[in-house]
Amino acid sequence: MARKKRAKELQPNIKVRLDRRTVITVRDHEKLAFWKEKYPLLEILED
Repeated sequence: MARKKRAKELQPNIKVRLDRRTVITVRDHEKLAFWKEKYPLLEILED
């Protein structure tokens, strides 16, 4: 018998541009604060 696939709980992802070439996806605001320390000029593309 085939097993049913579980639905994943999707967390909202935050798309962030660190510099002009680098775009990353961050899972929560705690990680966003971490990257903000390293790259103070980062831009939030999608929240």
